[in-house]
Amino acid sequence: MSLIKQLWLAIFLIMSLAFSAGFIINTITSTQYLEQQLEMKNTDNAVSLALSISQMEKDPVAINLMLSAQFDNGHYAFIRLTDPNNQLITERVDNDINHDVPDWFKKLVAIAPNPGIAQIQDGWTQYGVLTLASATDFAYFDLWNGTISTLLWSAVIAVLCGLIGSLILKTIIRPLHEMVDMTEAIGDKNFISIKEPNTLEFKSLAKALNRLSQRIKNMLKDQSKLLDQMRIEANYDSTTGLKNRKYFSSLVATYIENDDKFTGGLLVVSHISNLAEINKTLGTSATDAILKRMGLALLTYTDKYPSLMAARLTGADFAVFSSEAVDSNVLCGQVKNILNEAAGLETRFSDFSLPTISSVVHKSEQLDGLRDLIATIKTKTSESETDIMELIDQEDITQYEDSDAAEWREMLTSALDGKRLKLATFPVMSTDKKVIHYETPARLQLVAGGPWLAAGEFIAWATQLGLLFRLDRLVLETAVKLLKKDDSLSIGLNVSTSAMCNPDYHTTIQKLLHRHPEVAKKLWFEVAEQGAFQNLPQLRTFCDLVKPLGCKVGVEHIGTQIGRLGELHDLHLDYIKIDASIIRDIDKNTGNQAFLKGICLIAQSIGLTAIAEGVQTKAELAILPDLGIDAMTGPAVRTE
Repeated sequence: MSLIKQLWLAIFLIMSLAFSAGFIINTITSTQYLEQQLEMKNTDNAVSLALSISQMEKDPVAINLMLSAQFDNGHYAFIRLTDPNNQLITERVDNDINHDVPDWFKKLVAIAPNPGIAQIQDGWTQYGVLTLASATDFAYFDLWNGTISTLLWSAVIAVLCGLIGSLILKTIIRPLHEMVDMTEAIGDKNFISIKEPNTLEFKSLAKALNRLSQRIKNMLKDQSKLLDQMRIEANYDSTTGLKNRKYFSSLVATYIENDDKFTGGLLVVSHISNLAEINKTLGTSATDAILKRMGLALLTYTDKYPSLMAARLTGADFAVFSSEAVDSNVLCGQVKNILNEAAGLETRFSDFSLPTISSVVHKSEQLDGLRDLIATIKTKTSESETDIMELIDQEDITQYEDSDAAEWREMLTSALDGKRLKLATFPVMSTDKKVIHYETPARLQLVAGGPWLAAGEFIAWATQLGLLFRLDRLVLETAVKLLKKDDSLSIGLNVSTSAMCNPDYHTTIQKLLHRHPEVAKKLWFEVAEQGAFQNLPQLRTFCDLVKPLGCKVGVEHIGTQIGRLGELHDLHLDYIKIDASIIRDIDKNTGNQAFLKGICLIAQSIGLTAIAEGVQTKAELAILPDLGIDAMTGPAVRTE
């Protein structure tokens, strides 16, 4: 039984006891009062009537007339006149029974006043004894009506007291409800805090719960920071702060293998040809300071462009990768100049050089050529002691001119108007081999009857031309239609950052799901990590909109913002998808294994399902459950 019910039961019992005691005492007191009043009346009437008869002649007829008149006007139960020998002279008795009062009530509260007795004198001698008793029907009637009235008023007062008590009790126990909600939230791994109430007992409990919640949040933040530090130590060069070779290679491979985001890019590698001589001349500390300046300059440059990332491949080799098609000559020259300026060694070392080579990276191409590219640089440097800058496959990089915009606008508008969009399906399977939903990247047919293009081939133009909202809306409409046709299907939809923040997109979701509420629980909305952490208030608004409808919300491509993972605890998210760059070769990378275990631990601590992205091999598939992963997706994940 709940505490509220127990309190109400206790209040009801106390009120019932108090009312019953008061009612019984009041009834007994009223009965005694009526008896006393009737006794006094009986005595007064008997004395008064006996005095009147004593002063008149003792004519039997006159006495009978006087007794009859008194009886008829006085509401008596009986009037009796007896002689000194107790022989009856005359008597009047009321035989009428008042049926307004139940017999059981009369028996329960019997009113039995003593009759009035007075002697009648005839001169100096006693004529007789007069005995009379007033009728009790009126007393019973008044007592009955008083009792009924008391019960009715008590009921009314009880109801009013109950209503007022409910309001008071509700106010008093509101902090208790808040603490119950808080404990349930903590049980659901949502670590909220509440305002401390004024009630001392509740205040101490609320303070303890707030401390517990804050302690857990601090622990999550500390664990997130520790994981972030582990990520940096495992994946970044300690001297320059740039990505190390293994992490860089994994990221580039992840881009290349993603048909929905990558169509072609550029790799630039720059080599310090005489690093050993510089280190010997200047010393290790000075050389490290130069490398640090070069790394910082390269990092500052690449941070300005989301499509660029930089790495230190070996002691003397730096690399920059562009995930988009760019002018290779421009990027190669900029990287070379930035490193030259940051090093500042041309005046001190006449033979200082930074041979730099750029290479086109094609869609679906593997990164095996990276090692060959570095070897080529070293070979060319040893063969020719001059500084070189070579462009490999420069003509293969597609240079998009502004004149293409009109053509792209026409093709995209035609495709959207004709709704030539479909969703590919890739399973996301739990560790017990059950499909929890399908990833559904968009495929667009720009020309009727033409090929279906992956998102990576048109999404940039849709964004640039302001057509992304139409695309997001069409993807949502297509998903809803697909779910209506197949009840067994659950769909994971990528939501762009602009759509997540767009009130018009929110309105579209509400209208569609209100018309088709049965599909809401089968929709899994996914927001990219960068957009999610840059727009946490908007993500919270989005969650508050779609989760009450029954949809699930998650963050995908988790990897670079691990230190902020604890900030997701109060958004009521359902899952996270861990970036493929972390998952790649996880069976061989012990550093990433510990890192991934930490991510899964934090995710599960705040109630999130941890899903691995881009699982490539059976070896990765086999080890991931042991590291805490709940579900997986990627080329190696099959429904058969």
